[in-house]
Amino acid sequence: MTSASWTGSRSGGITLLAIGDVHLGTRPVSLPDDLTDWDVDPRELTPEAALGAAVDRAIAERVGAVVFAGDVVESTNARFEAIRPLEAAVRRLAVVGIPVLGVGGNHDVEALPRLAGRIDGFTILGAGGRWESHVIEKDGHPAVEIIGWSFPEPEVRNSPLADLLRAPLPPARPELARLGILHGDLDASGGRYAPFSRREIDAVGLDAWLLGHIHRPSLGSSDRPDEVVPCGYLGSLVGLDPTETGCHGPWLIRVKGAGHVVPEHLPIAPLRWEQLDVVVEEKDSPEDLGDRLLDEAERLTREIHEGGCVPRAIGVRVRLVGPTRHYGAIRRRIEAGQWTEIRRVVGETVVFIDKVMDGLELVVDLDAIARGDDPPALLARKLLALRRGGEERCKLLELARSELRALAEDTRWAPLERVRGAEDPLSHDALCTLLEQSSMAALHALLFQREATGGEPS
Repeated sequence: MTSASWTGSRSGGITLLAIGDVHLGTRPVSLPDDLTDWDVDPRELTPEAALGAAVDRAIAERVGAVVFAGDVVESTNARFEAIRPLEAAVRRLAVVGIPVLGVGGNHDVEALPRLAGRIDGFTILGAGGRWESHVIEKDGHPAVEIIGWSFPEPEVRNSPLADLLRAPLPPARPELARLGILHGDLDASGGRYAPFSRREIDAVGLDAWLLGHIHRPSLGSSDRPDEVVPCGYLGSLVGLDPTETGCHGPWLIRVKGAGHVVPEHLPIAPLRWEQLDVVVEEKDSPEDLGDRLLDEAERLTREIHEGGCVPRAIGVRVRLVGPTRHYGAIRRRIEAGQWTEIRRVVGETVVFIDKVMDGLELVVDLDAIARGDDPPALLARKLLALRRGGEERCKLLELARSELRALAEDTRWAPLERVRGAEDPLSHDALCTLLEQSSMAALHALLFQREATGGEPS
């Protein structure tokens, strides 16, 4: 058991700053090349910049300690790029007497111990895959106990909590709150990254759990009405790709005593990603849509500001939805990346359109078309089956999955599985989207051909 002290004067408990996945040594993807033209330096949007802002807040709040929940560093090779910002952060905190500790994740299983060995003041908990206790002091007295475990290998297929349940760590002091820090997969049985269950979390009996690995924050947003123990993911410190939407930033963890831990999310990440559905009216022309997207991006940014979050940049992925009489023309604009040059300055934030996606529908009566006996009718019936669900949709999805499996599992795509935010192309949702979009495009082509020839499509 180890301990650290803090000389601050806050009374009535202790406050920690908790940081999720930082991934120093990498940078957010999908940023536009012209950000500097809008007075935004891309370096302002990196994990390094986000870490600097988190340290600023830790010092301003006079926290009792800063704790990291793993994947502080992107990879073993990235440690050379990570050492400068991490060492600078730890030194700034050390100057004001704030200790720093954390656990190793699957990404930095090698990198974090190497860096910690070179950086004075960074304490790793649970090295080698063993549970370890660390007591943080305030004004010379024990204030909170931290229980942590670090990845011993890049992949761990067994629950680390099983070991803690078999050999519990006795409390340092009965009156102290006990917080667990763990990097891994909650309720992901059979996973490769330290899978553990909520049942095990409950059985351990700590006062709170601060989790790393999943980049979407979930601490304090449990769907369990009976939950009294805060437990959830801290999320990534800054969204690293467009799938990491919403608020990101560190957490203030206010510890009043055993059984009384209150988390507060600080949405101070310099970059934010959002996804937005924009409804296309039937008569909206492609020229109309550019202005609509600009207005929607500005409206969204103002809503985010009103919620207390003022990032330096916001990237928006837009999905155009609804029936349109300009289906073909709008889809051609989407395929050409027509609207991805849209930028807007709203207050202190530059908002940009990262991508426009197709969720359009034809202005047609599918039921009427489906009553025919030509190729458009056959396609319309399948589209209706996809939308209505039931056994027929399941059969269509399974047929598509079997036809596409060999292509999807080709070894040439293996590197894509390691891309951050990668999704299974054969999942239910992905296949439904693919089939509906391709079917709608094919139906449009068939109907256009029939109209052009004045008869049956060939």
